[in-house]
Order: sequence, then structure tokens, then C-alpha cells
Amino acid sequence: MDLVLTDKQYEYIDDMTRHLMIMGSAGSGKTIFACTKVILYALKYPNARIGVFRQTLPSLRETAWREIVELLDKYSIQYKENKSNGLVTLSNGSTISFTPVDDEKKLRSLNLDFVYIEQCEEITEEAFIELDLRIRNEVSKRYGGQMLIVVQPSNKSHWLYRLFYQEKAHDEDYKKVHFSYLENPYLPEEQAKVYEGLRETNYERYLTHTKGEWVSSSKQIFTSNWSVGVDRTYFNYYVGGVDFGWNNPACFLLCGVYDDEFYILGEVYRAEMKTQEFLSRIHELLDLHSLRLSDLDSVYCDSADPEKIQQFCDYGLNAYPSVKDVKAKIDTTRETKIHVDSSCVNLIRELPQYEWKKNKDGELLEEPVKKNDHAVDALCYACYGVRGKLSKNKPVSTFDASQLKIY
Repeated sequence: MDLVLTDKQYEYIDDMTRHLMIMGSAGSGKTIFACTKVILYALKYPNARIGVFRQTLPSLRETAWREIVELLDKYSIQYKENKSNGLVTLSNGSTISFTPVDDEKKLRSLNLDFVYIEQCEEITEEAFIELDLRIRNEVSKRYGGQMLIVVQPSNKSHWLYRLFYQEKAHDEDYKKVHFSYLENPYLPEEQAKVYEGLRETNYERYLTHTKGEWVSSSKQIFTSNWSVGVDRTYFNYYVGGVDFGWNNPACFLLCGVYDDEFYILGEVYRAEMKTQEFLSRIHELLDLHSLRLSDLDSVYCDSADPEKIQQFCDYGLNAYPSVKDVKAKIDTTRETKIHVDSSCVNLIRELPQYEWKKNKDGELLEEPVKKNDHAVDALCYACYGVRGKLSKNKPVSTFDASQLKIY
């Protein structure tokens, strides 16, 4: 089989270190390398059982699962795919199963020879240990198995950094390999420019995604991606973000979106508001900006209160529950360029106070402190609704430049 790989990928394609961590920058070919390695193991050892994992099934389908099937087709390798069971079977009896890690109980009965975890930084250390124990089938006993993990580095408080760089730093069964997009000759030049552009818009993101480095994160979650001041009067579309509350303030943010950037035009922010009063204040805010309810493409809400979401829909708003993945919403919002009108005093107050939690040793965790977050939560719901990878209700731009009124 004439493989299409980079020099760096060729260097490690036959490496069978028991725990092999492939980390580095976006666009460096980490996933293609891992998927190719999975296929080669399946071809080399008949009846091998290979498990491919990621935190959630939708994200697994969109990454490793799809990539493996495309590679099998590319290299004209015969296989059968059972999509409902998440299983690919090769002609030599080897199987590749695709399983999410969101329920660790499902992992305990597995017998595998080779484990590949995509975006391993998403899963818990307990799930990692559980999957490590699953490499116990006959092929691995005879020829050796491997836990292959692909990682996008984040902050140094992560358990993966502790395990590979501290606890197992000198253990020959644990190897770290760094891939860089600069080593990938197949990466389009336009994509490389996007990665380099993060240097100016989000330097921490530049370090983790473009450079592929582990960083000591600052406590503050939102730093360089937002500013006060709105210099635009027309947008591709309008959306809203809603955080419900009673003793704590409820918040609605009116957001204009233009060229993938967010402009926060106004806010409703108050405690002890009944739903009807909340909706009336939202209507008043829209009136202030000469907008109707129908001008809001979508309103993304706190999913914890479906009854209130239904009341919003009954009022005439296209209201949807936001995803429950807090980290995904924060990451998407940090990648978004945000302009906040000076009238949004509560959002302006909360953004610099929104911080990561610390553990007992003072290390930062990838979990926010639950305070000073009502307007920020509304912002994250809106940003993920528009830009999130797994958002089900992304708006379609209705902006028509020919309809602009020039004053």
C-alpha cells in the first residue's frame, strides 16, 4: 500500500510504544496519522479488535470515524460498515469499533488489542485508565497492543500533562511526539494563514492551536477577544442569548452578527422577573433598535428551563435550548471577536471577572467559577448557537447589501 504521509508521519507510523501521545498544532496531520495507524494494525493482524473513542458520538462521527472510512476507500481496502452498531469489519476478520466515552460503564466489558482516543484532552483520567485496561485481547497478548492518543494541548493543569510530563516523564512505555502544521506540505496556504492570524486575535489560542504547546493559562477566561464599542449599524442577522434566573439576574443579550463577528447591542438584566415581564423588556429593547420579534433569527437559551423556552416560542421568538457542554461554549466564545456596546454595563462588568477554577494546589482547571456569569452565559449561548460545531440551529444569513439605506 503506497501511503500518502508526511516525513514526520512516516517516522512514527511503525512506533508501537505502549502509550503514544501525538500532540501539536492544528492542521499538522495528527488525526490522519492516527487513522492510518489504526488501519495498518487491522491489516497486519487478522482478527484484531480495535476501539476508536471520543467523548461524544457526534464529534466522533465527524472526525476519526469519517476519516477512517475515507482512508479505506482511498486505498481500496475491502470492508463492511455497520453504522447503527458503529462497527467496521475488514476481510481478514479485524474489526474497528467506534464508541463515545460519555458513559464509562459501557467501556468495562470491552476486550481490545488497540485503542485510539481522538481529542483525548476531552475525556476524564478515569476513562483513560478504564480504556487502558481494555487492551487485553489475544492479538495484543501475542504481538503487542497500543494506546494511541491524539491531543490538542491546553493548560498545564490538565491531567494529561501531569501524566506524560511529570509522573511518566522517564517511563519508556510513555512517549510524546509533537506534530507541527509547518511539517505538513499538504496543508493549504490559506489555512496556515488562519493559524498564524491567531497570534493577533487570541495569543493563548495561538500557543495551543498554532504552536501546539502546553501553556500556563491566566486565571481570566476572556482576555483579548473583546472590546467596548460598536462601530457598525447593519448586520448579516440578529440573534439573542438568554440566561434564566430569579434570585440571580436573568439576562437577554441582543447580538448583531456581521462577517462572523459579534456586536452586543443591548442587554436586559434583572433579578426576580416573571417570564412575561422579561419578554416585555426584550420587546422594548428591540423597539429601541427598530427591530421586530421576527427580526431575531434565533434566540439561544439556558437549556435548564424548557418550560420558559416554550413560553418564549409562544411569544413569537425562535427560541432553542443551548448545548450543555460548558467548555465547548467557552472555547467557541473565546474564538469569536466580540464588540460590546457601552450600554451593556453588566456584560462589561462580568467579562473581566469571569475566571477559571483552581484546584487545592492552586492549579487552574478547565472549569469556570460559577459567579459573575449571567450575562457571560447568555453571550456563550448565543456564540455557540451561531458558531458552535454541534449547534443544530445555526442561522442562515439574510443580509442583502442592496437593501441598505444610506443616510
